[in-house]
Parts: sequence; structure tokens; C-alpha cells
Amino acid sequence: MHPLIQLREAGASAEEIGSILAREVVFKSPILSRNVIGRDAVARTMVGAIAVREGSYISEISDGNVTLLVWRGTIDGLPLDSFEMLLHDDDGLIIERSVAMRPFSSVLAFRKAFHDRMKDVLDPSYFALPSMPAAMRDNS
Repeated sequence: MHPLIQLREAGASAEEIGSILAREVVFKSPILSRNVIGRDAVARTMVGAIAVREGSYISEISDGNVTLLVWRGTIDGLPLDSFEMLLHDDDGLIIERSVAMRPFSSVLAFRKAFHDRMKDVLDPSYFALPSMPAAMRDNS
């Protein structure tokens, strides 16, 4: 079992999660407007994400320095699936965590709950959305 799964199931603190992260780890998420970089910021972000959703990891595949995890659960009663790719350095520390989520309605609920929890922890630029180009707006 991957150490991230073990720590999550144990209700780990940001400091404990930080112990498996490289100092300059990068976290990429579809709910944030930019990457989170650095052990402390990523660990706090991961703990915040754990706190707003319920569920568990259902699959793990590892090959060398790459681990793929599948998580299934809920956010505000809505189904939520996430797929994570972890890249590790030669010491086994996570150097990058990239997450994909579905379905879209649940992703929106997750973004709101995560924002409410983390708005005083992460800079507002992590949640800023660009203006939508006219070509993408409603064409009715």
C-alpha cells in the first residue's frame, strides 16, 4: 500500500504528509488555477482536500517511479472519482502529484467546498478564473 494511502487512512497531519513529499514537490489539480509548489504548501493543500470529501482509494498501480491511484467517494452527497499520478524521485519522495476528477458537477461542488476551507490558507490567485472568451460564451 502506498504511503499516501496509509497516511490518509490514518488521518495524518500536514507535517506527516510532508514527510513523503520532496521539498519542491508540484501539485497539479483541475480545481486550482495554478500549480501548488513546495512541501509545506502541498501538504496543507492535500490535508484540506482530504477534509472536504469522503471515500477511499480503490486501486493502486506502481511501475518504477510512477504510481497511479484511483479514489472513489462523495462530496456533499454527490459521487466523485479521482485519478492521481504520483511521480517519485530515487528516494521514493513524491516530486509531482497530478489529479483528474469526474463528474463535472461533483468537481464544481468539490471546488466550492475546498475554496471555503482553504481561502485563508492559499492565495486567492489559486482560485482566480480567467475571463471566458466571447467564442465560448452562450451563443443563444
